[in-house]
Amino acid sequence: MGSHKRLPYTGRVPTPTVPAQDHECRQCCSFCDRLVHPSGCIARNCPSLYVFDDEETGHRFMGCIHKVFRGEIDVAVFREQERTRHGFGGVKMTGTPLPQCRLSVERAYDGSGQAFDCVNPSFFDPPETLEVSFDLRDHL
Repeated sequence: MGSHKRLPYTGRVPTPTVPAQDHECRQCCSFCDRLVHPSGCIARNCPSLYVFDDEETGHRFMGCIHKVFRGEIDVAVFREQERTRHGFGGVKMTGTPLPQCRLSVERAYDGSGQAFDCVNPSFFDPPETLEVSFDLRDHL
């Protein structure tokens, strides 16, 4: 058997291994997320919205160059959902919003009692990086 040299421990990690997210609040049991609405990107003719065709599947996808939202959305699915009463809805914000972004806050869980009482009402304020009014039409 070979000898293995043991390395010394480096000490405790001074900060949490999972950094706090600016776009989500987990301080109560409701779990709130900031959302960006791709329908707003289209309505405002956002120059950061890109579209590409997947040659293998023939599907067209859209996304955000600045990764305000990370996922790429199937355009056919988006159009189909937009024809419904509720529309496509929002996707979780993952980057810094731009002034033209249509934003909202959504609660993941509804409940009653102290565990679901909001303890962070400032989460509904506009993100510090955004200088235009925050769209709260769809908030709690």
